Formats: sequence, C-alpha cells, structure tokens
Amino acid sequence: MTAVPPVRVPLAGLVASLLTALTLVPLIRGTGWLSAAFTMLAVVVAVGVVLRQVVRVWPVVVAGQGVALTLTVTALFARDSAVWGPLPGPETLADLQHLLSAGLEVTRRQISPVEANRGLILLAAGGVSLVGFAVDVIAVSLRRPAVAGLPLLAVYCVPTAVLPGGLGWPYFVLAGAGFLILVGADAGDRVRDWGRVLGDGPREELPPGAPLRGARRVGAASLAAAAVVPALIPGLGDRLIGPPSGPGAGNGDGSTVRVVNPILDLRRDLGSRSDAVVLTYRSDDPSPAPLRIVTDDSFNGTTWTPSVGTILRSQEVQSGMPVPPGLSSQVAVVRHSTQIEVGNLQETYLPLPYPATRVDIAGTWLWDADTFNVVGWGTTTKEQSYQVDHLDVRPTSEQLAGAGPAPDSVVTRYTALPDSLAPVIAATARRVAGTDSPYRQAVRMQSWFRSGGGFAYSETLPGDGRSDSGQDAVATFLRQRVGYCVQFASAMAVMARTLGIPARVAVGFLPGDRARDGTYSIRLRDAHAWPELYFEGTGWVRFEPTPALRAGVAPDWTVPRSPTPTTSPSPGATSAPAPSRDSATVQPDQGVVPSTDPAQPSLPVRVLRAVPWRSVGVVLPLLLLLAAPRLAVAAVHGRRWRSAGSPRERAEAAWEELRERLSDLGVNWPGSWTPRSVQRRLSAERELDGPATAALARLVDDLERARYARPSQLSRPAGERVEDLRAVTRAVSRTVGRRVRWRALVVPASGMAALTRVLHEVDVAADEASRRASALRDQARRSVGNR
Repeated sequence: MTAVPPVRVPLAGLVASLLTALTLVPLIRGTGWLSAAFTMLAVVVAVGVVLRQVVRVWPVVVAGQGVALTLTVTALFARDSAVWGPLPGPETLADLQHLLSAGLEVTRRQISPVEANRGLILLAAGGVSLVGFAVDVIAVSLRRPAVAGLPLLAVYCVPTAVLPGGLGWPYFVLAGAGFLILVGADAGDRVRDWGRVLGDGPREELPPGAPLRGARRVGAASLAAAAVVPALIPGLGDRLIGPPSGPGAGNGDGSTVRVVNPILDLRRDLGSRSDAVVLTYRSDDPSPAPLRIVTDDSFNGTTWTPSVGTILRSQEVQSGMPVPPGLSSQVAVVRHSTQIEVGNLQETYLPLPYPATRVDIAGTWLWDADTFNVVGWGTTTKEQSYQVDHLDVRPTSEQLAGAGPAPDSVVTRYTALPDSLAPVIAATARRVAGTDSPYRQAVRMQSWFRSGGGFAYSETLPGDGRSDSGQDAVATFLRQRVGYCVQFASAMAVMARTLGIPARVAVGFLPGDRARDGTYSIRLRDAHAWPELYFEGTGWVRFEPTPALRAGVAPDWTVPRSPTPTTSPSPGATSAPAPSRDSATVQPDQGVVPSTDPAQPSLPVRVLRAVPWRSVGVVLPLLLLLAAPRLAVAAVHGRRWRSAGSPRERAEAAWEELRERLSDLGVNWPGSWTPRSVQRRLSAERELDGPATAALARLVDDLERARYARPSQLSRPAGERVEDLRAVTRAVSRTVGRRVRWRALVVPASGMAALTRVLHEVDVAADEASRRASALRDQARRSVGNR
C-alpha cells in the first residue's frame, strides 16, 4: 500500500484540465459548456480526494469517481428520466444518446464557433470531464503525472486541427502551464516523501520544493521560449499578410494584399495563420451570407477569371444598381443594410453582399451589369468605410425546381468549356447528378461533395495554389477526393456546365466571427470560394459543396422540401428595384474626382488601425526582456540610495555602486584590497585624467571617513558623490573597447546579478508561503484527528 496522496496533486490536475479546456473556447459560443465541465470535474476530483482518505485501493476510488460522474451527468442533462433524484432511470441512456446525436449534428452542420445547444454542451463538457477523470486517475492514483499529459494533449489537438488558422500562442501557454503545474505539484510531493533533512543541526522538515527552486524558473522560461521562438524563426511562425513578390504583390513591404484575381491566391490566404482582422462589418441581417469580392465567370481550362465587359462611366454604385440578372417579382426578397469597414486589405474589387442595390462609398466604383462585380476606378478597398443596401433573395426549392429554361445568351456564355476538358469530369457529373431537372442535379452534386462522396477538406496540397481551379486539378480532385474550397467550387461549377447548367465561381469571405456587440470580424483565413448556378426567375443562386467543417450549413434553398402552396413573396418582402441607367461610356483619359465620405474614419482611428499590433505584441516583450538587466540596475541603485539615510550609509552606497559600475566594464578587484589600494591601481593602470583622479580621491576619502572618522565630519551631499561616480566611470569606460562599453550599457553584469537575486527572493518567498500552508494544513489535520 502507498501513502495517501496529498490534496494539491488532485487540485493541480483539476487546474490543468480546466486550463486545457479553455483551448476549446474558439470552437463554441458561450460559456455554458465550461460551467458544466467545471461542475463535473469538481465532483470527480472532490470524490477522489475524500475516498483516498479512507480507502487505499485505487480501483475502488476510480469506481467511486465513475459513479459520481454518472450521477452528475444525469442530474445536469437527464433529470426528466432520472429516478430518486440523480439516479439514472430506464430511459436515461436513450436521452443522453439523443443529446449526443444532436451535439454531433451541430458539429457537422456548422462552422466554428458553433452554437452551444444542450447536446453540444453535453458533448463538450462530457468530453472534458472524461479527460479530467483520466488525468486524475493517471496522475494521482497511478502517480504518473507525465503520462497524464497525453489526454491533455488530445484536447489541445482538437481545436488545433479544426480551426483553419490553428490556435494562438496564448492558448498554448495556458495548456502548457497547466501541465507544468501538474508535474510540479507531484514533484514537490515526491521530494517531501524523503522526510526530514539529516545533519548535525536541528532536524527540520524539508520545505516543499526546496531542491526544485530553479525548476519553476526553468519551466517558465521554457514555456515562454516555446511561445516566442516560433514567431522569430523564419518558416515557423506567422507571416505578415501579403506575398513577398510577384503578381498580386502589394506596396512592397508585405503589409497589404492587392489581388487582381483573388482565386489565384486564395490557398495562400487560407494558409495564413495571422489573426489580423482585414475587414469588419455590422448588418441588420440576422444570418449574413458570405461577402462576395468577385465572380469568376470565364473558364479557360487552366483557371477561372472574371470577364471584363463594357462598364459605363454612369454605372456608379452610389447611384444605385438594377435588378440582378434573372430575378423576378415572384421570388421573395428582404432588404437589408450593412456597414463595412476595410482595414489593410487592398483590392480592386469591392467586397459586398450579393445582390447589392446601392453603395454609399467614397471614390469611383462601377458595377458590371452581367456579373455585378464592383470595380474601383483609380481607387482600392484599403481603409475604405462604406454602407451597402442589399437584398436577401429567398427562393423556395419548388421555385428552383420549376424554373424555366435560361436565355440562350446566358446558356452560351456560362456553359462554355474548353475542347480539351478531361472526359472524367463530364462522366462523373452524369453519374452523380442523373438526368432529372437542373435543380435536382445541382442538389445531388452538392450533397455528393459535402457528405456522400467521401471527400475530405485539406489546404495542404502540392503546388503554389495558382492552378488549383484548372481542369487538371479538378480531375485530380475527383480522383483523390481531397482538396479545399477552390477545388470544391470549381469542380461543381465545371460539372454543372457539362450538364448544360449555367455556372460560375464566386470568391469572397465567409461571414467571420461575431462579437458580443454584433460586429463581425473577417480575417484573411476566412477567404472562401463557392459556385453560383443560374435558374430563371431567381437568377444566380449560391450553392455550397465545401463540407460543413469549413463552410458551415448549406443554404436553405439547396435542400429540397415538401411542396408549399404559396409562390408570392413573404410578408414584409419586396421585389428588387429597377433604377434606370445612363449610357455614357467611360473614356480611359477621363479624370475622376473622389467624393468625400462622411463615414470615413478620423485620422487617429486610421493611425491606430495602421499600427501592426501583432508585431508590437511580439517585439515589445522582447524589448522589455532585453531591457530587464538595465532596469534591474536602475531599481537596485535607486533602492540603495533611498535606503541610505545617513552620510555614512551614502558613502558606502557610493563605493558599492562604483564597484558594480566598473565591474560591468570588466574592472574588478579582490575584496581584500583597501580603498587606497584600489585608488592607486586604477589611477596607474587606467591612466585617469585629472578630474577623474580627483573624483576617485574624494570617494575614497568619503569611505575612509565613514568607516573611521566621527559622524560630524561626514557632510558632503549625495549629489556630489553621484557626480564623482559618473566622472570615474566615464574615464574608465574610455580605456576599454567599444564592445565592452555596449555590453555594460545594454546587458550589465550587475543587472543580471540583480535579476538573479530578485528571482531568488521570489522563489524563497514562494517556498516559505508553501511551507506555511503545509504547516497549517498539517495542523488542521491533527486538530480533526484529535476530535
């Protein structure tokens, strides 16, 4: 039998499990799941602590913890089917299975962060509690805390693998700190198990962690290095937004993105691990759709590109936009308004919800009548702030299924394919879509890509991503069934064209992350591509073949439903507007006078947005770390002079500071030397000039008077002593090399010694506090035992 484990190892396991559970926060909205996880973990740990005080057989303890966890889960999630309080009833297991199925369905249909219903809370909190249970068993019952890191690592790997940009370094620090706390608590208890210190002196109990005073510093330094170093080594950390060179390069400093055809650089954008926000918006639409940047409607077999037609000078978005192509008054639409603010994102196409009806923006922005792409005339999106009025088009599946044939002009243009198209693409389209109506064929293709065809989403593919939408890439994608949104969208659009369904590819951004104030934030990794198919009466309709892990729930109209009798617009819905258009043609040499946008942010706001806060967050701690020795020297000298209240103490402080300053310059002397010996050696070996020699003589005289003369003879002010210190230090510094002077200025040896003393004092204080807490706990145990 082993001794009863102390309480702090189970508590450390609880803390480690909770800190690691925080890495799931980016995946789930709200904190209800975290409260449930804490409750379940606390019950498991508390029951384990109590049972280990009376039972020494660990399987019995584990069984008791399992029973307690089962009762807690029943009380929290299956109260209706419980009997006699929290006891599981005959239907409890079925209820829990139903909740788990609902939680799993949310993870399949939504993109992170997902909505936390009761099923998802059970899934997340239950999983965390099982991990915490395993940690407690391994670390406490089996006394293997290092092995307990494996289940903690499993939790950390979930968001790392699911989130497109991975987890940020703060979450790594949290998880790593939890593991170090667990290992450190067990190590301290193992040292205490050795008993008392043996020696000639009085027998004293070994302070907790006394031999491990340096371990905490090593662990903290290692954790900090693991978080900082990857950001400093090329190839390991995040990079700034923007390509280093070549097509699509920005202003040359790598700080902005300028895209001619966004689909060419989409994989690079998705691979960006930067958390920098490039766009924010606020909308009265409760479920905003993706923001579309550009529609690529021309396919040449190598890639999708936007066609460039005749855009009239009068087609400014500020004057309003017409009814989108193909939309009739029979389809319900709801009007919305969205305020968009673009940050460090420089593009020639304007990110907008589709279809827009009017945009209030500074500068000249022109809309294309066929694609509804909005392109800037002598301006870009960088630092733009604008309001867009747009429509939420809500077709029913019956309207799409009953759509009539598209106009010949639309069919000819949007079903064009190269003669060299790989036969496997058309053959796959016929096999998957069948011979039903175009809508039913499109629905089958979408379902096949999302769930039925065995496709996997991955952004790690060979190549640079510039040809991922070409026919060769599509054929490879259909064969290997691994790819990302560009290949899902391109494959469905090309397959639709082989079936005679007009199709094109849109590139833009997913809706992004919603803050508590209702503002949505979009990062570069939210870049996305999707196909748009044409149905007469509705126009261009968004489909979503990319799996839900990346793209979330598919649009409602792409899921067939039972027929409904109504075909008129829903209450509050209106038909699309149809403003008239002018016919004047834009000439290349026409000048453009940008208009003034009242919503443009003020200069201070633009300056704050231009600051690279992520880089500042990395560089500033490094600068503080570099300045730590010098700051420590200043703090030690200031404290020394403040505590020197008498002339005698000020003389000693001045001499000690002189010794430290010259030691930083590489000039040292043994402690056995008298002040006069130091004076003679310095004056001779360093060839001090007259003022420095006189200053050194005064400091030596002050020290001798402080040690041997009467206090009444010590009357020189402290300021004069400081000036003498500086004079001697300057004279000696001129006799050493430049490298030594810089080292004394930036990383003084006395500063490193001061930091070591401070850390030692903190470590001793922590050990003393731990010893006192242990003594109080032992005293409490003895008091309980005496009762």
